[in-house]
Amino acid sequence: MTDQINKTKTLFAVFIIVLLMIVSRGHSNWLSSLAHLPDFTIPALFIAGIYLRQFWVAFTIIISAIAIDNYAIVHEGVSAHCITPAYSVLPFSYYGIFWVGKYMSSLNIDTSIVKNAMIVIVAASTQWLVATSSYYFFTATYAKTGWTNFPAYMAQWSVAEIAPVLYWMIAVSIVFTLNKRYSFIPYFSTQKK
Repeated sequence: MTDQINKTKTLFAVFIIVLLMIVSRGHSNWLSSLAHLPDFTIPALFIAGIYLRQFWVAFTIIISAIAIDNYAIVHEGVSAHCITPAYSVLPFSYYGIFWVGKYMSSLNIDTSIVKNAMIVIVAASTQWLVATSSYYFFTATYAKTGWTNFPAYMAQWSVAEIAPVLYWMIAVSIVFTLNKRYSFIPYFSTQKK
């Protein structure tokens, strides 16, 4: 019975995570006119790695991210300029975030906050660097100038794209810390085993 309850809770958690991804993936949708939230994919993978820890959860989140992009391009007319052969690297970099999350004990603000913050910053920055450099390799800029313009490209986009992930992680850490104290989401109220 307990195993079935845990499966149900995991399915519900994955449903909420995917719903947050749909709302925040940055494409034009009904919510964009109300509030534009930064992409929740990286924080979702950290949460999945820390608390849910099962490969099928990471696979579901990664496939959902690809499906959301596909839907936005095919049905909403969002530009497909970022879909290059480099897009094939993105699922692997996403899985890397999930894998790193498995080595963190929790997202609570406690004595391990400095260690966890460093892990999040390094992992999110590395994921961004891998995804961005593979994308850059297939751009017209690279075809003309090679890697000489990449530092300027990094300077232009790194803060704009890494900072929102860190903002999400701060918000998520606050919610998980409050949850540890008040247990309003019981499934995530304890540290992983």
